[in-house]
Amino acid sequence: MARRSKAVRQAAGRMRPDAGDRVRNEVAQVAARLMAEECVHDFADAKIRAADRLGVGGRNSMPRNDEVEAELRAYQALFQADTQPRWLAAKRRAALTAMRLLAEFEPRLAGAVLRGTAVEDAAITLHVFADTPEAIARFLLDRGIPWQLDETFVRFGGEGDEPLPVYLLGADGEDLRLLVFPADGPRIAPRSPVDGKPMARADMAEIERLLAEAVE
Repeated sequence: MARRSKAVRQAAGRMRPDAGDRVRNEVAQVAARLMAEECVHDFADAKIRAADRLGVGGRNSMPRNDEVEAELRAYQALFQADTQPRWLAAKRRAALTAMRLLAEFEPRLAGAVLRGTAVEDAAITLHVFADTPEAIARFLLDRGIPWQLDETFVRFGGEGDEPLPVYLLGADGEDLRLLVFPADGPRIAPRSPVDGKPMARADMAEIERLLAEAVE
């Protein structure tokens, strides 16, 4: 009996990782659906809500952000194949219009609109470079463009997050976020919230290419 019990325990131990993977996959799938259908934008928020709906808890139940985004891509391809590409293209066109206007600040597109996983009400994120944040404010004021000033935190590779000013405004009916980086500072991209690697950025030529490929 003791031998049998030990064998059962060993078998159970081998099964636990599989069960854990299954729970992680379920949380990732539900989190992706929340992001796609209910426009939950934050990965952490989506995962917490998903775990709550599934009645699971603990850090071992939480998938990585890149696992959630992979499920989001799959969900959009399966259930939003007719709609998501249209609003993604609209956001990229609006981004390109804004980038042309802001050309002197060397704008770069970043975030979900660039990665192709933007949900319907996702904001467009542009990284701009200026001597001071006030230079962006003066530029917008001179053109009669209303804006609101906010702040976000990014990570450049160290342990701590660093604050950056963000200008919130509209562009072709889309919400636009301008993250202001120092013009004379290092051009290292902050870490992506998806995989922790330096965040992908794209210039106007790259956005034009993406839009042309979507039409083909």
